[in-house]
Order: sequence, then C-alpha cells, then structure tokens
Amino acid sequence: MKRLLLLVWMFETTLPGSSPQTWELSQYADFLKGKLNGVSVTREGVLEPGPVIGQTIALAEVSLWSMAVARDGSVYLGTGPKGRIYRRAPGAKELALVATLNEAHVFALTIAPDQTVYAAGSPGGKIYRLTPGGAQLYAETGAGFVWALLATGDGLYAGADQGRLYRVTAAGAEVHYQSDQANLTSLARGADGAILAGSDPNGILYRIPAAGKAEILYDAPFTEIRSVIARADGTVAFLAMGGAVGKRSQTVNQPAGTPATGVPQVTTTITVTEEAQGGLDLKPKATPPAAAAPAPAASATAISSTLDVPGLDRSAIYRLNADRTVDQLYVTKEESLYDLVDGEGVLYFSTDRQGRLYRLEDHRSATLLSETGEGELGRILPQGKQWLAISTTTPKLLVLEAGARGPFTYEAPVHEAANLARWGALQTQLTGQALFETRSGNAARPDATWSEWQPLAGSNIQSPTARYIQWRLRAEASFRLRSAIVHYLPRNQPPVVRSLTAVVAMTPSNAPKPQAAAATSSTYTLTVSDTGEASSSTAAATASLLATRPAGRQLLLSWTAEDPDGDTLQYSLHFRAEEENDWKLLKAELTDVSHAIDADTLADGRYLFRLTASDGLSNTTAAAQTAVFTSVPVQLDQTAPSVELTLNGARLEIEARDTASPIRRIEYAVNAGRWVVVEAGDGLFDSLREAARADLALGPGESLITVRVFDQAFNVALRKLLVRR
Repeated sequence: MKRLLLLVWMFETTLPGSSPQTWELSQYADFLKGKLNGVSVTREGVLEPGPVIGQTIALAEVSLWSMAVARDGSVYLGTGPKGRIYRRAPGAKELALVATLNEAHVFALTIAPDQTVYAAGSPGGKIYRLTPGGAQLYAETGAGFVWALLATGDGLYAGADQGRLYRVTAAGAEVHYQSDQANLTSLARGADGAILAGSDPNGILYRIPAAGKAEILYDAPFTEIRSVIARADGTVAFLAMGGAVGKRSQTVNQPAGTPATGVPQVTTTITVTEEAQGGLDLKPKATPPAAAAPAPAASATAISSTLDVPGLDRSAIYRLNADRTVDQLYVTKEESLYDLVDGEGVLYFSTDRQGRLYRLEDHRSATLLSETGEGELGRILPQGKQWLAISTTTPKLLVLEAGARGPFTYEAPVHEAANLARWGALQTQLTGQALFETRSGNAARPDATWSEWQPLAGSNIQSPTARYIQWRLRAEASFRLRSAIVHYLPRNQPPVVRSLTAVVAMTPSNAPKPQAAAATSSTYTLTVSDTGEASSSTAAATASLLATRPAGRQLLLSWTAEDPDGDTLQYSLHFRAEEENDWKLLKAELTDVSHAIDADTLADGRYLFRLTASDGLSNTTAAAQTAVFTSVPVQLDQTAPSVELTLNGARLEIEARDTASPIRRIEYAVNAGRWVVVEAGDGLFDSLREAARADLALGPGESLITVRVFDQAFNVALRKLLVRR
C-alpha cells in the first residue's frame, strides 16, 4: 500500500499542464533556504527550537575583532580602529570601556590561569596587561601585527607577522620559533605541553615543543589555519579556510628568484598601515601571484580574505588523531567558517552566511543551531546554557540562550508556481503546536504588493491566486516539523508557435506518396534479345536498366512550437488561397512537427497555411489552450513555361513566358548532345518573359534541336525544332 501511495504522489507531482502540483520542504538543504529565528535544522531535515537571541549589545565602533571570557563570566571585547577594550560584567546589559590602547586594533585577547587579561595592540606588536586603572604595557614584541595570544602557566605566547611565535614574559619578548610563513594566526596548547600554531598563507599546522624546534603536523589545502582546539581526548581539531586555485609554494622567507611550483593564487588583503597623523589606511590591495613579500593576512578575527572561486571548497574542519593521521570532519563550498570551539566534547563552529552557528555531529554532519542574520560571526564561546558571539563587521555582542521559550519563527523560501495558481492545502508532519500562515504575490520578492499573512482554514491556504507563495511557522513552545507540502493548481499556459515554413521539394514521382505505407510494386519491363525475340515479365528489373519517371513535387510544411508547462502538443493544418476567405482543413490530430503533401494537389497560386497547436492531450477540455500561427503567402507554380522557337539562318531565337514565376534558365542540345546554356537577351533571367538567342553550327542533313526552359519553381518546358539542310 505504501508503494502504491508513493507512485500516486510521484504521478501527481510530475503531471504537466493544469494538473495538481506540489511543493515540498522535507530535507536539510531545503529548510536551510528559509529564514530561521530561534529555529534549528537537524541533518535529518527536522525543524525544532534552537538558541534564541536573548540580548544584543551594539558597539559604537567600526570593527569588533576579539573576545575572551573570564572565569567569573566577565566578557572582554577588543575593537578597532581606536584600540578600545570593553567589559561586560556577568549578567549586565551594557558594556563598560576598561582600556584604550595606543595602537589602533586589538586583534587578540587572552586570559591567563590567574585571570589576568592580556591584549595585543596592532600595528606595533605591543602586549598589554589590563589593570583596574586601564591597560599597562607588559612587553614589546617588535612585530608589526599580533594575531593570536595564548596564556599558559609558563608564560604568554604571541603569534605574529613574519611567521614568528614570541614567548612573552615580564622580562620581555623573544622569538620562540621562526617559521617560513607570512603569519601565525592561531595558537593552542597541546596535551603534551607543546604549542600548536596555525599559519597563513599556506595553511600549515605546526607543533612547537621547544624554542627553535618545530614539526609540521598537517599541510592543509587552504590558505589559513584559523582556529586550533586541543581536546581532552588528546586529539586536535582545527579549522582551515580560504580555498583557492592553488597554494603558494614560495613563502616569505625563500630567497628571491626561487622558482615557484604549482598554480599561484590571488588574494585580496586589507593592509593596515600607520599614517603620520596616527590614522589608518584600510584599502583593499591586490596581491600579485607568487608575491615575494605578501601583505600580512588576517588572524582568526579576519582582516584578509582569499579570492573566492566558485565550485572550490571554502572551508573545512579537520581532526588530528593520536597516531598523527588526519580526518576531514566537515567541508563546505557555500560558507566561510570563522571560529571553532569545543563545548563539552562537541564541536561548534560559526560562519559568514547569515551569521550561523552550527553543531558538528559525530557522524560528520552539521546541525544548524541558530541563524542570527548577521554578516558573519567572528568569534563564539559557550557560557553555561548561553552562547556568546560577536558580529565582526557590524559590531555587536550577541547572547544566544538555549532552552528558552518562543516565539520561534521560520519563513520558508519563496516558491514560484511558474504561472498564476490556485492554492490548495498545506499538509504538515508536525509534533507539538505551531501556527502556519501563508502569503502570495506576483513579484519574485515579497513586497507591498503581496497579500498579508493569513492563517490556514484548517489545512486550506487562504492566500489569493498568484504566481508566488510563501509560508511561515510560529511557535511558542517545543515543536518538531518534519515536512510541509503545499498543493496548488497552476493556470494552464497556452502553447507558443515559433515558426511555420513551407518548402517545395523535388522527389521522384515513382517514390511512395508522403505518409503512405510503402507497398510492394511490380514494374512492367520489356526485354529484347539479340535474336529479335521479345518477352515480357512483371518481375522487378535491375534499377540501372529502368527509365526513371519525371520528377514530382512535394510540399513540406514544418514548424517549431513549445509549451511552457511541458504539455504534449497536437496540431491541425488549414490552408486557403490568398484571394479566398474560408480556411480548408488539410490535416488534423498531428503530433509530429512536419507534414508533407503532393504539391500537385494544389493549383498555381499564392497560398496561406495556418497551424493550430493545442495542449488538449494533457488538459481537460475546459482548461486546454491553443495557439494559432499563419504563414506568409507561399507561391505555388505547377505549370511549365511556354516556349516559341524561331530559326533565322544559323541563329536560334527563343522566347519563354511564364504566368507564375520568373524564367530562371534556358539551354539547348543538338542531336541529343550536351546541354548548352544560353545567356538571357538582357543579360539576366529575372522576369516572367525572357528572350534569348544562340548561333548554331549545323551540318548538312537533318538536325534535331531541343530547347529546355526552367522557371523559378523548377517547372520544365521542352520544345524541339527539326532542321533540314
């Protein structure tokens, strides 16, 4: 029974014309196309409540780069371009300005085990320690930009430009490791105490166990390792981003002139430079392929981005296992991933697509937890039953609350019915309580011309007839939606006839008649032997021995037509002479796109042909539509020209006339010899009446002169003249 129902459903959804149609959302990818507010989408394609934005705190800044959370729940935020650091006290609804650095941007913040807050100022590479009175200079690294900070029990580490890792103490800063990369963009402390560092522009993950020593754990096919997480089970999770055509093989510290291998990549970088007045120059600059000294790339908080190439992977999440093997846990071509965190053994990540927050499942699939509507979520951090997230380019601190009550809302994507449609039922597979509403309109995007949101009447849609429709769900408590199907009946669209042509073609007259079944034919042949006896036979003779009958004409009508609904089309043909009023049926119920008739059935004249296309085979009689197309006048000429011959001495004079089409060719032959083409008397054959002459060289005795005249319709006139000398 289930199989039968499935077949019936498939039949309904694929019927053309004005048959009932359906639009269904039931898959993960389908639901992601809609707009979510407090709603999550599981990989199984189920809508259910997710984290709700409980609080939004906007900052009067240009950029929000970094975030750190202290043990007491205090949240610290680093901004730019005025070097300000803000603090949100536990549960507070406002931010307090706690420090202003001399440098423009605070790309990195970290909190030490003793809860000391450290901040890095860029450009300048200075490290500050926050105190109740503000920010106190802790150390100068000598770097231009510090992208990442990591506070451990044995000191503070800074990932900076020029591919350097600094170890910072109260006594100063020293280069702990010098890589051959442009930037070290992310840091973590491994279970064995070694420092893990991610790089740009070659996406390399380093393990640095001691000063001056390092090994490469993984060389990712991306430009940047953005986040590194050392997990409690001994594995390392890391996020790579910036898919490109190829990775640069020449790094910043290679000697000039070292040949580069592979395909070069092109990056677009925002270069931050100091100006004389202390301001900043934030201008996109194109970095040429295989640049000798690439501009500093962004940290995990993003200043540069790789040129997106459609169809290539943009970001991926990897896991480094204890045996040093690496597994790819997640990869995407649609989004850039910005941050990766470990929440009680489960990985979470944020993206630049509507500011989304995802949970990465054990089976390597992602559940969309929340869609904030922001341009990107640069940093995310779990805090109890809440999530803290920062919007980078529109500076905001978002507090996402899990397990909260509604309202939860979901707006489905707009669906096009391809034509005006009458809406039927909205069938849902729902657990719990939810309100469904619909709206419709004729603009591709909802605007003021659309109808208002209207609740269902039972399961029936109340929105007016239109081309587009959208539904939304609203719930106040827990629910689970597995599928939603909209039933509708589109208005049948008429066929479209693009062209109708008529061509007269010459065919052997002993060929089968058009569209007639080939029949077995017998040819009467008379055979004469060298003894002079004759015998007859009805058996078919060898083709080369048979004289071919004169050529006939076939009128071929052909057309192009289509149906917007994909309906099966049926055609009928009519004709009339140009001076007539009534159309005569030539052929009905045609399904091919051509039809041929014997041209001899129509007399000379100008004719019009009319094609009627109908989609009645796919629709009811009431809903069926037709389209009519009339050809241009077609000239039919079935009559050969008339020919008059006169011989004046050795000059043959020829006069040809035709009543329908111009004379096109005149030629003669003497005593069945070769045909000789004659030139028109006025130099060009282009009229209904033409004269021509030819000087003949005839011998004594009888000569048979044969003249052949063609008109434009290939009608042939033959005349002969017997000359005795």
